[in-house]
Amino acid sequence: MTLKLASKDRVAIIGGGISGTFTAKYLSDYDVSHLHKPVNGKWRERCLLDEITVFDISPPPPGFSSDEDNQQPNLGSNIKDTIKSSSDPRPESWQGSRVSSITVKETVVELGASIIYDGNQLVVDMMNGDPDNLARAEPMMGTTKQEEEEEEEEEEEDEGSNVDINEPFGFGIYHGNKEWLFKTNRFSQYPSFLRKILTSITFLWRYNLDYFRLQKAIHRTVHSFDVVYSLLNDTQHELTYFDSPMDLFDAIGLRSASSISFHDLLDGIGLSRDASLEIQQQTTDDKNTAGWWDWRKWLPGMGCLRSELVTAMTLNTYNKDLNEMNGLVGLVAYVPGGEIFSIKGGNHKLMESALQQAKKTYDSSSICKSPKERIQHKQKQVTTVISDGEKMELLSGEDSLGHFDVVILAAPLQMCRIQFLTHNPMGMDTSILHPMPLGGVNDNFDNEDAVGESKRRTNQHGDLAFPSKLPASATTPYTSVVTTIISNATINATHFGLEDNETLPQTVLVSERGKELEGITTLRILSLNDGLVKIFSTEELSLEKRNMIFGKHHVIEYIQVWGGGNNIEHAKYGGATPNFSGGRNSESLPFLLYDGSSHWAKSDGSGPALYYVNAIESSVAAIEISAIGAKSVSKLVSRRLGLIGPVADTSHDEL
Repeated sequence: MTLKLASKDRVAIIGGGISGTFTAKYLSDYDVSHLHKPVNGKWRERCLLDEITVFDISPPPPGFSSDEDNQQPNLGSNIKDTIKSSSDPRPESWQGSRVSSITVKETVVELGASIIYDGNQLVVDMMNGDPDNLARAEPMMGTTKQEEEEEEEEEEEDEGSNVDINEPFGFGIYHGNKEWLFKTNRFSQYPSFLRKILTSITFLWRYNLDYFRLQKAIHRTVHSFDVVYSLLNDTQHELTYFDSPMDLFDAIGLRSASSISFHDLLDGIGLSRDASLEIQQQTTDDKNTAGWWDWRKWLPGMGCLRSELVTAMTLNTYNKDLNEMNGLVGLVAYVPGGEIFSIKGGNHKLMESALQQAKKTYDSSSICKSPKERIQHKQKQVTTVISDGEKMELLSGEDSLGHFDVVILAAPLQMCRIQFLTHNPMGMDTSILHPMPLGGVNDNFDNEDAVGESKRRTNQHGDLAFPSKLPASATTPYTSVVTTIISNATINATHFGLEDNETLPQTVLVSERGKELEGITTLRILSLNDGLVKIFSTEELSLEKRNMIFGKHHVIEYIQVWGGGNNIEHAKYGGATPNFSGGRNSESLPFLLYDGSSHWAKSDGSGPALYYVNAIESSVAAIEISAIGAKSVSKLVSRRLGLIGPVADTSHDEL
């Protein structure tokens, strides 16, 4: 498309999670810090964006306005709760950002996305831009100041001579009915360095060749994502601007992995399979299915990596079995090595910092001095987006939130509860609104030369075209998960088949049968002294179940429902992760959902546009994946507005 030289464009971002806040940061970089080169013989100017406004139902982060205009009355948040999440206060019918945390008994606990890997370059880059506020902490939970001091003291002690064998350690895979598939907590009495050695030896013995096969596949995937970063950082070549997630994954050779089930992918790399550990046992002669001839069954301590650890970790992360996962998201769920961590104080600080860094980018630029804040956060619920040939108007109920040149949806389409409407450029009455064709159109609006009745399809308004059906990835509900935080728990060891003097592993994962019998997918002991436990489950745990596992004196500190549950709005519009349907839902929407220039047949490339960051979640979902989607969309928007652009066409070989 022809690049225009932008002139004080306004950008709206709907959604204040990782996708939305990272997009704001990247747009500010392209507007201010990027090396601006000539377009059509003219030099680009800096600071061409009039404002970047993030609309979100949660309160603005520190450093942003919280005046009356930003306040949304009658939020109806759970004010009765003494503990607030990082998304509170918010309307009761909204689940809030899937990256959120709470503080319980001076311990920061992640409610949603918990783990960051040091190979996640975009997240690490964001942390490097704000090292004072974005420090690393133990994964899956924050650490208190006291815990950090204790860790430093332990490191100074001689090889951990004072080991408390009652402290929780290691992980286990629970199979239900008091049966364990794998445990590492039996090494708790040894010093920490020896624990690691013994755990590694046990792990390698149990999973042997399958472990190395899986690691090889994971390393190939990681290498492919390393290519993504070089492509995203390249603004000079046309082929580094990806119109859809599928184009991006195709460019790095991972598209096929997203369109098959994780089981099928593991078959392809030769991992053995023990169908006896699965709920729906496979009646097949597949050579990868373990039988009486499998040598692993005849050696002590042997197990099946696929049916034990891989299944357990997938249930922990996505609450889905391997048939329901696609191959790409299955591989991304694993870390090939290196450090894993969370953000000290909560992963939600990533979002706060991204907006603060975007604001700082403008404030620190002598060229961009303006009495107006270019980066804004408004605590408003967007209910309607209406496009004409010039702008897009955002509405909250009947109240107008302003007119914008570009709108970026940074939330799942099926969760956002927004009406997307447009005036009809070919209609006689321009006041009549029609659904915005987010999935494209059948027979282009401009196709007036169609021949034959079969090609001249009309709708009730007499238009020659109408919106196409959205792909399943944009309509299928997300997977429901419930996060429960409990304190004062006295864990019933006998319920799990443990001896009286044996402590539960610090992290308990489950097999398919374990999930079905217990109703949980993960149990994590956060603090033994406080009886602080985090549980992931498919549904809210009953009082009887909680009393059975955690004792009658346990206290529920917080429950976060991600889809499902008794709240009708949560069940309809909530969810933790996409439903990948074993690769059947991998077809994605494009990043550009609606192009006003094309719709209104403008030859100069002007006109409003709607972009969709979360289109990338059709294939895989993680904090870093959201950042990749944000970077991809930011490039497309910046090119459209003339902030950046390719200087010459090139081929893939030249890249």
